[in-house]
Amino acid sequence: MGHTSSLCSLWLVFKVLKVMNRHTPMTIRFAATHKKILYSVFSLLWLSGALWLVFHYFMPVESEFGIAPHPTEIWWLRLHGLLVFAVLVSLGTVLPVHARRAWQLNKNRNSGLLLKALFLWLALSGYALYYFASDSNENWLPLLHWSVGLSVPLLLALHIRRGRRRLR
Repeated sequence: MGHTSSLCSLWLVFKVLKVMNRHTPMTIRFAATHKKILYSVFSLLWLSGALWLVFHYFMPVESEFGIAPHPTEIWWLRLHGLLVFAVLVSLGTVLPVHARRAWQLNKNRNSGLLLKALFLWLALSGYALYYFASDSNENWLPLLHWSVGLSVPLLLALHIRRGRRRLR
């Protein structure tokens, strides 16, 4: 009797483990709410950076000491820095499921890798701008950051369009 109950218990454990390991296939597509959050956060980050560029390069103001930065320029930069945190969290929600599953299925790899590389570049160059900005790099370091940053919406749109076309 003891031997039979052990076999039954072992069989039951095996069945439970088998059911636990069974899972529904992960999807590449985002849920509607997730997609809205991603689009909103990335759009706000891009917009804050673009507005900083406009105010920094095209809207200086006259002051008693000569040309000075526009008063709202610093606020666009602060908002941009704040939104980076939201984007990093958002990217963290994309990598474990969307990027991993697409990689497994060999879908949209090239544009996905390009986007990952660009986001890494933007994170590292943004870090450098915050912590290592100096007179010696003020002419080229911001340019290397914002020239890539401005291209992100186009590359994201191409990635999305390519992914949708491949799903049909």
